[in-house]
Amino acid sequence: MKAEYKVPGGKLLACEVEYDQAITGIKIFGDFFMHPEPAIVDLEQVIHGKKREELPKAVSGFFENSDIILFGAAPLDFVKVIEMALDSE
Repeated sequence: MKAEYKVPGGKLLACEVEYDQAITGIKIFGDFFMHPEPAIVDLEQVIHGKKREELPKAVSGFFENSDIILFGAAPLDFVKVIEMALDSE
């Protein structure tokens, strides 16, 4: 499942998701900026294994407990694009 989401006034987020009662695979990409850049892999690892209803808390918690800087997107924008991908099946 795939989706793209243009953040209002921001950047493009996209993802590819595999889901079978929980997220079994995820790749997040786009033209947003995240510093440090390898943190996107950490975010994907946090999301892996989560059920749809767990996404907002998991993603928000990831950003709240880190020094990650985002440009062009907010934490819940990641939840939005993942949910869009899940709805695309």
